[in-house]
Amino acid sequence: MTTSAVPPTSSTPLSQPFDEWQRAGAALRTAESHGASDDEVRPLAEDVLRARVAVVRDRIEAGWRPSGAVMRELEIDAQLVREADARGM
Repeated sequence: MTTSAVPPTSSTPLSQPFDEWQRAGAALRTAESHGASDDEVRPLAEDVLRARVAVVRDRIEAGWRPSGAVMRELEIDAQLVREADARGM
């Protein structure tokens, strides 16, 4: 039996946010490799950022204590997501 160093939160299975991040990344890589336009790639890249933010926040809620560098990257990603959401309004 294997156990995670960080237990899952009660609201979502451990793999759900990670799986969503993996799917978002795969969709982005596929679009890029097929020559998608910037207008097609941008929302996919934003999905990757949203999913990555969700993964990190989920793990923090579960008790993970990330380094300062990870927290700085999280804030940058979160700011980029807020900017993307503001453009979409």
